[in-house]
Amino acid sequence: MPASTALSEAVLEQRRLLERLLVRGRRDAGEEPSLRSPDARDAEFVKNLQIFLRLVVDADALHLRAAHGLTGDPGQAAAVNGRLEELRERITLPTDVPLTLELLLGRRFELERLLVDLGDRTYLAGRLADVYDEQPGTVATWRSLYGDELPPLLPGGVTRHPEAAQPPGAEEVEATRQRLARLMRVKESQAHMVKARWALKRRVATPTILVLLLAVAAFAAAVARMAADDQALWSAAAAGAAGAALGGLLRLRDEVTLGTQARQFWLFFLGQVLVGVAAGVLTFLVDDGGLVAVAGGSAGVAAVAFAAGFSEAAFVGLLARLGGSVAAG
Repeated sequence: MPASTALSEAVLEQRRLLERLLVRGRRDAGEEPSLRSPDARDAEFVKNLQIFLRLVVDADALHLRAAHGLTGDPGQAAAVNGRLEELRERITLPTDVPLTLELLLGRRFELERLLVDLGDRTYLAGRLADVYDEQPGTVATWRSLYGDELPPLLPGGVTRHPEAAQPPGAEEVEATRQRLARLMRVKESQAHMVKARWALKRRVATPTILVLLLAVAAFAAAVARMAADDQALWSAAAAGAAGAALGGLLRLRDEVTLGTQARQFWLFFLGQVLVGVAAGVLTFLVDDGGLVAVAGGSAGVAAVAFAAGFSEAAFVGLLARLGGSVAAG
């Protein structure tokens, strides 16, 4: 079978597979259940599937331009035609192992590097348009590496004297290729580092939150045994938890803007709610023990507990007042 025909069939097969994964979230057409993606419901996995599908389409378009001599560079077209088998391998996802996010990321970066290496002016300009408009995130962007100046190869450049502007030559095409190749390498390195850092943080955070849960439960139980009014205690604990939950929701709305932050949010949100419970119990304890006077009785204690759970500053302020009272005593 000719290499060009094999590539066309591979493109069609991969597009069907990727579209099936995007629509159904698993491989379910005559394939073993063990090949279903364990990360199918992960938003990061879906995003990278969409990126990989676009890269497959780009690879097909690049192959067709090279096959019909439309690249404007016979040497570059010959390079594409000479590496069609490698291109076919890069666009083909494995079917003998589950498709995890880690595996998908590796295949995506391999395909991106090859396309940048083989890309003609059309591909490089299109890819440059994508990366130039990327917003700051957890990995490098074109602007973070090379600044905000509009690249010469990017379509849509504006100049005061368009009649004097010269179209970018082969040197600029090659320079753009090298800059894109560097950007892809940096992105890959940083993406792996971010994933490793999050995996380590999750491994440490999970037992830490379990210990916090046990400690807060023991603290609340000990205070309940000493307290004369259990209802006021549990009202303060519930108010602290509600305040912490509301504070976490507002932070999610206003401060969590990156995908990595969103992936980490839930685990630390649970810890924040536990801290809110502890803040409520502490508020009740300092009022009941007379260390800090809280006006309004049980309702006032619950209100202060809600504020302490909602705001770290309020909680720290309560601790500071408690420390001052103890020092004065």
